Amino acid sequence: MPTTRPRHPVTETDEIAEVLDAAAQRWSGAPRAKLVQLVLLDWARGGRSPAARADARAELAGSLPGSAALYDRTEDWPA
Repeated sequence: MPTTRPRHPVTETDEIAEVLDAAAQRWSGAPRAKLVQLVLLDWARGGRSPAARADARAELAGSLPGSAALYDRTEDWPA
């Protein structure tokens, strides 16, 4: 696509491939070139994206003692 904006080539090293594989799980169906953009934007937001919050909730689920229902705050946060 023609553009006057700078372009940045990225070589898919093993490390970059791992990041893109993880991103593909979060943003299924997005082509790998688009995943580069999505990862950069999510990083720029400091992980404050809805997907990052959902991942954090999933990682912390069940980590607090007591009733899981007591600590289930998923209704309080947008997905």
